[in-house]
Amino acid sequence: MRTGAMHQGLDLTDGFDRPGVFASRPPGPVWLIAGLTGVGYYLGTKVGFALTFQPHAVSTLWPPNAVLLAALLLTAPRYWWLVLLAAFPAHLLGQIQGSVPTLQVLAWFASNCSEALIGASCIWYVRRAPLRLKSFGEFCGFIGFGALLAPFLSSFLDIGLLKLIGWGQGEFWSLWEMRFFSNVLASILLVPLILVWRNHLQDARAGQSPAHVFEAVFVVLCVLIVSAVVFKQDFSSGPDSATLFVMLPFLLWAAVRLGVRGTSMALLIVAVASIWAAIHGRGPFVAGSPDQSALTVQMFLIVISIPLLLLAAIIEERGRTQDALRSSEERFAKAFHSSPDAMAILRLSDGHVIDVNDRWQLLFGYSRQEAIGRTTTSLGLFDDVQTRAGLAARIEKEEHLRDLPLDLRTKYGTALKVLMTAEKTEMEGMPCVISILRDVTEQRRVEQEAAEQRRHMTHLTRVAVLGQLSGALAHELNQPLTAILSNAQAAQRFLMREEPDLDELRDILKDIVADDKRAGEVIRRLRALLGRGETQLDHLNVNDIVEETLTLMHGELVARHVSLHTEYDEAVPEVMADRVQLQQVLLNLILNATEAMSEKPSDERVLTVRTACDEAGRAKISVSDSGTGIAPELLDTMFQPFFTTKEQGMGLGLSISRNIILAHAGALWAERNPEVGATLHIQLPACHAEENSDDAIREH
Repeated sequence: MRTGAMHQGLDLTDGFDRPGVFASRPPGPVWLIAGLTGVGYYLGTKVGFALTFQPHAVSTLWPPNAVLLAALLLTAPRYWWLVLLAAFPAHLLGQIQGSVPTLQVLAWFASNCSEALIGASCIWYVRRAPLRLKSFGEFCGFIGFGALLAPFLSSFLDIGLLKLIGWGQGEFWSLWEMRFFSNVLASILLVPLILVWRNHLQDARAGQSPAHVFEAVFVVLCVLIVSAVVFKQDFSSGPDSATLFVMLPFLLWAAVRLGVRGTSMALLIVAVASIWAAIHGRGPFVAGSPDQSALTVQMFLIVISIPLLLLAAIIEERGRTQDALRSSEERFAKAFHSSPDAMAILRLSDGHVIDVNDRWQLLFGYSRQEAIGRTTTSLGLFDDVQTRAGLAARIEKEEHLRDLPLDLRTKYGTALKVLMTAEKTEMEGMPCVISILRDVTEQRRVEQEAAEQRRHMTHLTRVAVLGQLSGALAHELNQPLTAILSNAQAAQRFLMREEPDLDELRDILKDIVADDKRAGEVIRRLRALLGRGETQLDHLNVNDIVEETLTLMHGELVARHVSLHTEYDEAVPEVMADRVQLQQVLLNLILNATEAMSEKPSDERVLTVRTACDEAGRAKISVSDSGTGIAPELLDTMFQPFFTTKEQGMGLGLSISRNIILAHAGALWAERNPEVGATLHIQLPACHAEENSDDAIREH
């Protein structure tokens, strides 16, 4: 038949997922469970014998199997061997009597263990976790596997061995039926009682109010008194089933108010009282034969126990759900009102404000009473009604929004810049939107000031670079202007002739126009570099940008006796960049390269500018010199602000250049050449990889 234990709230699930039955020494709680299993099994055997209709060998209620099943459910599977081992001496001590063959005693233990193992194994396999009977689903699983399937299968083994050994009286199916219902009833009554008391003792919050304890004691006493009165009566003159309904209000009271623990105790009292009375010929379940009496009382107890226990489980589960929901709402309310961000709850259907937190009131200047029941439009939070309508449409379409920038206004008309996060939810059955507004007005102001300072510093650096090139640029302008003057004077002399040569005059005028355009182009580029405009991104040909920059630097390179070597890759991709800023970076790198070669002899000053397409399809510009090179420890330090090796330098050129390239999602770095000098590399993403990068580029 089976085993269980009076578990003292111990969590014995440790090791369930570890392989090996004898893998480690059982911990102390497992030994305690095993000891309590032996005691419970022995006492259950005595109770089972006391509740047996003679001369049958099968008890009407057999507790040992239920005790053993509960013990296995409380213990990790790898320690089940210890629980079964502890039940064996208790089984021998309780069942060896003068008239019971030893072989039959062993057969009964085998069937008892098989029943407990079948039920526990099925439950463990389905749940992969300890059974706590805290939900309707857990109860259904326990009833299906532990209370019905396991007794059904093991009863065939038990009665089969009984008939094979030849001990006991009665037909096979009659004994099978009595054994099956006996174990079903015991499992339903005892296993939930053991498990829920274990949960009660283990739960740190299990403390009950005095009123609840008094109510429980009162209900149990009422059930005890009513059971004694009902089942003590003599129904030999005829059954009076109406008296059974006297217990129903108290059993329902226990299911509704006391949960599974109180219901199990009340049902156990009714079961013991009704079976004891039937054995002694009293109560409403006395029938023509012991078989009929046992079956009648078993069916009655099973039929009332399962619905009442399921009802108690449903009510307890619903109560826990409501408590969890209430606790969650309390935590949400606390987080809502104490949040450092402005928060508002709006009804999704019409946009009316349901609630706002303290930070929202402080940010917008409206009190909670002024805001609740009104819309954001009536509160004047949006300057543009279309913006409000567009936002409502997005919220309706999308489940949530993240960090959406908005321009709002306070009650007093002050402009605010916020980042809004919105989440759709349901509160009390009503679709709502929780909006979280983070005030970034001051942050945006600081960012704008910083961007303006960066633009100003970039412009000043550009002007400083052009100042260094002033002599060369003057030479570049002087050449076309001198040529224009010379050609104009020559034209005057030709016109003074009696028959001027018109073809010669046309050639002179073409030279004048070409020189004028040349000077105008120099001035145009200077104006572009000297101007302070916003960042303008365009599709740029890298080779053209390099060529234009080298044209501006031509005079400087000649003046410094620097030989120029260029290598253009025609396959280099176009880039999305600001023309002026990219030219500024190239000017700075080329100027630094010429200064690095100033101490070299004239014939050793070589500047090499290359364009290429790297393996990732990005554009790459390299500026190499044949100067003194860069110390290894300065390869990264040289890009820090205010770091310079020049006596008159400010140390901002390379720092600003790197910031410009980083703002274009590129990279700027330096490396030492194998022989002499150094090379600085610019890497920029191709246009097809950065089509939508306008917003990602910071202004400089």
